[in-house]
Amino acid sequence: MVPSTRRALLSGACGLATTVAGCSGMFESTSESTGTASADDSPPETGTETDPAAVVTRVDTDRLPVWMDGSRPTEDRNSPRLESEVIDSASKAARITVADDVDRSPIDSFLDATDFETETVYLQSVLVEECFRLTLCQISWMTDNISTDYGRVTRPYTDPCTAGNELYAVWFIRIPEPINADDISSYSSSIGGSACEGRRVSADSEGGSMSASAREQQTETETGGEQA
Repeated sequence: MVPSTRRALLSGACGLATTVAGCSGMFESTSESTGTASADDSPPETGTETDPAAVVTRVDTDRLPVWMDGSRPTEDRNSPRLESEVIDSASKAARITVADDVDRSPIDSFLDATDFETETVYLQSVLVEECFRLTLCQISWMTDNISTDYGRVTRPYTDPCTAGNELYAVWFIRIPEPINADDISSYSSSIGGSACEGRRVSADSEGGSMSASAREQQTETETGGEQA
């Protein structure tokens, strides 16, 4: 049963706001500093995809459900709320580890279908409140930066959830260009307090429309009855 306090708690939340101001979040991380471009430097190559192939899983856990190499990272409340990784080769894709409660088969199928000679996979883990869901509006990239834009909307009131509880939404997003992971020095992501208003790409079947191409290209994975 949905907690009786949920509507009251969410009524003032930014997911129900009619404007993004004061509701959107911006995450940024940088692996190294970048120098100031000179006047003679050519502008960096850029690209934007508003309908990328993607697979996403939503996991209720206190630790990263997907990680690279080694042991699973331990919980750290001071750790970034956004974790990003550029998967630029099949050998690097083979180093991805997932938790036991994650269905790995759709992820493996997605990675196997990626041509790393001409494509790149962007792995991003985002914390989202349980009573909300994310839609992917777009992904943009430059020679040294990758940026994502998500929309955050409330889930149906008939879906049980606990206000304030956070889950991981782990996205595998295919970029239709080869990118060298070593060239990327920074990542950024914005989460707006509303849907994407025509720019959305949804990997969530919980209401709303999705383009036919997105339905064909995207796969949803389930963990504990939840969908991301």
